[in-house]
Amino acid sequence: MKKTRWIRKLIYGLAWSFILLTGIRIVVHGFSDVGNKWWKAVSYSVTGAVFQTTAPASAYVMEEKSETLAEFLMRSVRNAAPVWEYAAKKNAGDSSLQDPFYMENSYAEEDREEATDVYMAETENMRTDTAGVSEIPEPGTEASQEQTVVVADNIPLSADIFSPQIVGTEYPLAKLQDYDFLIQNFYAVSEITTITSSELDAGVLLGKDLTITQGFGEPQILIYHTHSQEEFMDSRPGAVEDTITGVGDYLAQLLTEQYGYSVYHDRTAYDMVGGVLDRNEAYNCAAEGVEALLKEYPSIEVVIDLHRDGVDDGVHLVTEINGKPTAQIMFVNGISKTTLQGDIPYLANPYIEDNLAFSLKMQLKAEAYYPDFTRRIMIKAYRYNMHFRARSLLIEAGAQTNTLQEAKNAMEPLAVILHKTLSGG
Repeated sequence: MKKTRWIRKLIYGLAWSFILLTGIRIVVHGFSDVGNKWWKAVSYSVTGAVFQTTAPASAYVMEEKSETLAEFLMRSVRNAAPVWEYAAKKNAGDSSLQDPFYMENSYAEEDREEATDVYMAETENMRTDTAGVSEIPEPGTEASQEQTVVVADNIPLSADIFSPQIVGTEYPLAKLQDYDFLIQNFYAVSEITTITSSELDAGVLLGKDLTITQGFGEPQILIYHTHSQEEFMDSRPGAVEDTITGVGDYLAQLLTEQYGYSVYHDRTAYDMVGGVLDRNEAYNCAAEGVEALLKEYPSIEVVIDLHRDGVDDGVHLVTEINGKPTAQIMFVNGISKTTLQGDIPYLANPYIEDNLAFSLKMQLKAEAYYPDFTRRIMIKAYRYNMHFRARSLLIEAGAQTNTLQEAKNAMEPLAVILHKTLSGG
């Protein structure tokens, strides 16, 4: 009896010592997640967790990590440690902050001018007149809600581009139903969330019918940009057509002209407030805008939030497709779940499974037709406004180290695999 009581006291003592030390760590370091891996696991910060889970793909994790002793202890005591639930809830409350590793184009002004001169010289004869579209409309204004398709480059496109042959790998369903194979080859999972084999059941996901009928008329596909001001290494300051919005123009054009879809491209600057860049409320502003558009156009079945990623300066996300340098892309899924909290009910998404199915089907099409075009699918903890439609995609097209043309080139294979997925081809 005495021995049992002693063991019980020892366990309680260790647990509460752990909680006390963690609390001290949080207070002293201001929720900083700087430090060794052990402390990073047990004292995941409010600030760091918000950042890592709200800038899609910026903290790209190449391998799923196995559970550590610290993570086991953290889960074991979290019910007795309200600070963890509070921290996790604070993390999930704001889904619009940027990752600390997310970088804007911040090289020296003289370097930017030199890059701009080279860019202008190389592309002068390839551009169409886009005068009048460089002024950024304020969110919510009538001009900002216009359905706009701007011709990106006056370059003849071969029909072969839109009728590719399978040159990569087609995976049998039996192989894809091996969870370990699937997760290790196609996914990267954020450190603060978890996805299970039941949630990534390839048989269920690939069995979903996500096809739509092509045709002009009411809009079918919505393209928008939560972070409309994202630029590329050679973007001209103030030129909207040189941002991710201009890349979206080209994707809209391809889907319309090559495949006959009715596309609404929302060019609203959701990350601009009073003419100043402000990403703190970008996802909230975008949610309001998208919801209003879907109410106005209930015919919309596909919703695409097109971004560009932020990476280290030495990273260049590029491959070659159709003989052209092409930015690599990445699909992002938000599953409204953290390891600490489990499901987040106030970030409910009835379409999580459909979203996962959509990105997996796209990924597998890319593997078959354009090997090396896509990075692994990123699984993140929160929602990212993917709860409005079953066919929702968040796409990272290249990064700030890519050229604008590389990002636009990526829209051609992206249009192909999107069409093949939506048509069942």
